[in-house]
Amino acid sequence: MNRRDFLKKSAISGGSALLLGQAIAAAESQAAVPTETATAPSPEGKTAPRQMTVAGLQMRVSKDLERNERVIHEGIDEAARAKVDFLVTPEGSVSGYHDTFDRMAVIKAVDRIALHAKEAHVGLVLGTCYKEEEEARRTWDPKFSAKREEFCYDQVRVFSPTGEYLGAYSKILLGSSLQQPGTGEMKSYVAGALRTFSWNGICFGVLICNDLWATPGSTTIPNPYLPWQLKKMGAEVIFHSVNTGHVERYRPFHESSEALWAWLLSVPIVTVNALTDTTKPVNCRSGVTGADGERQCEAPDVGERFFSHKITFA
Repeated sequence: MNRRDFLKKSAISGGSALLLGQAIAAAESQAAVPTETATAPSPEGKTAPRQMTVAGLQMRVSKDLERNERVIHEGIDEAARAKVDFLVTPEGSVSGYHDTFDRMAVIKAVDRIALHAKEAHVGLVLGTCYKEEEEARRTWDPKFSAKREEFCYDQVRVFSPTGEYLGAYSKILLGSSLQQPGTGEMKSYVAGALRTFSWNGICFGVLICNDLWATPGSTTIPNPYLPWQLKKMGAEVIFHSVNTGHVERYRPFHESSEALWAWLLSVPIVTVNALTDTTKPVNCRSGVTGADGERQCEAPDVGERFFSHKITFA
């Protein structure tokens, strides 16, 4: 066994398993039924390779809802010209990366974007914060009368190329100050639950920013190793919607962590970052990291950018 295979096998089956056992068991218990991947045999009797063409829209994300929506519509048009299957946008790309947005304004914007994508035959992995009306959760209180309240999520909403809404994933590893646990994202958003999606015989997962990295200093929540859990749930590719800013010190950690997860799990990772300043480089480059941990496609790290790449699955 060579060094690479030894390290990989050790990482997947070694001491970390004790820390992850309960999390993985929970993930496996709620994993979707494996998706059938049957494809028509070629004339030579061989199975045609499964492929997915993905695109990313690195864009400036702000509280300007109209501008955010306009840029995404332009990205959909570009994705249609490139004949991609799914367009991925950054964390909070519709609403802006905050929880003070108007609920109905964001819902209407998402509906318009989804309709445009359907007409263009482009699937969406659409980053947006989103407020949903749900029955209040204080059912443990006998004096509490159930009523519907708004709950805010840092979310990615997924639509197929035919316009079918496949569901949403909400960020789990919410950020918080080390000095003031429970603040920041933990105060603004409700955490979601890990899940997978399927399209055309391909199972994929979605992570939002720190879900993949568990960046030191960014959260007080123990690392649940979400990329590993998605692999256990059958994910063949991970879409990573990001909004990290421009602090250069984080870049080596972000990019090396992404490469290591892709390599250790043999799962491609598609990352799309947001900009808060179009003149500064992002601290994690947008692009596609292959199952070997090597960059297969990379967007320039400054300015609003569009990229596309075809992924072939075994």
